[in-house]
Amino acid sequence: MNKDGYRLLVILLFACGIVSAQKRAIQLEEKPWTEARRLLSDTTIVVIPLGAQAKEHGPHLQLRNDFLIAEYLKDRIANSQHVVIYPTINYSYYPAFLEYAGSTSLQMETAANMIVDICKVISAHGPKKFYVLNTGVSTLVPLKLAQESLMYQGIRMTYTDILNVAGDAEKKIKQQPTGTHADEIETSMMLCIAPQTVDMSKAARDIPPVDGPGPLTLDPGNPNGRYSATGIYGDATLATQEKGKVVIEAMVAGINEEISDLRSSPPLTKPAINLAGLQGFYQLDKETVTISVEKERLMMEGKGPRKVELTPNGKLSFTAGTRGRVVFFPNVKGGCSIYLNWEGKDFLGQRKSN
Repeated sequence: MNKDGYRLLVILLFACGIVSAQKRAIQLEEKPWTEARRLLSDTTIVVIPLGAQAKEHGPHLQLRNDFLIAEYLKDRIANSQHVVIYPTINYSYYPAFLEYAGSTSLQMETAANMIVDICKVISAHGPKKFYVLNTGVSTLVPLKLAQESLMYQGIRMTYTDILNVAGDAEKKIKQQPTGTHADEIETSMMLCIAPQTVDMSKAARDIPPVDGPGPLTLDPGNPNGRYSATGIYGDATLATQEKGKVVIEAMVAGINEEISDLRSSPPLTKPAINLAGLQGFYQLDKETVTISVEKERLMMEGKGPRKVELTPNGKLSFTAGTRGRVVFFPNVKGGCSIYLNWEGKDFLGQRKSN
């Protein structure tokens, strides 16, 4: 075969999908540490996929559903982005599904700290910009906490908002009245990227008669949750492969744009921290806690019968005796978020503006 014939064959193979384009990204897990040392620098963009491998997705989708989406999106962006991709994280904060067998969740603080720890360790080898390719909804909260904590260490971390990254594409094809889990959209995505994992004979329409906040629950009498006998929130019976392709392509485009924006963003400067800057009234669900400084000690009032001294175990992390832990997340605009674990329960709030 002459050169022209060989070139024509290669073109035809690419067109038929037999030969795939060479990936531009680096899968770091495939490299020895000696090569990793060369690949990691202060100009490297690090991508960390995040997708649950043990979380219910109704009777028609597998527990590893989010993990499969993360792996697929990771491979898609690998063809268009010069990034270093780390292994996919398969556990995080998924409290809304724990009544359903097989589902797992970390505590909010644990999920946030895991991201912080991973980024800090990698950052020591050079990288200062990270993108968490996120496939969850509840994970948005610990990711926000991790983002603000890393900001104060000079590390920029951004992440996928799975509800909005596809722009208006989802709105244009969605037929279900409501839903965000194992529903029309998520099932359509799986029909597009991994149809062998979907059993449409078990897909269902499961929308609670009285909608509201709270986790999914198997108990129809639970006033603090959305009753779902199937673990679906939405109408999975409306799913099609064509709808999934529309959403997936919009999602890939959105993620690529976010990574490009991260690449062009300026380096972070580490802001100063002082106890006085943490004072204020913080709204936690339906109650308010007061943070104040007394004789150079940080105090909290509003949980328990008396004021509690907050003992520092980090610049922004404090313990409240044996009853709880408080983590502050100031932002560059002067606001401040607070995470409180009090007697085993998680609370997240914001400082009230004056």
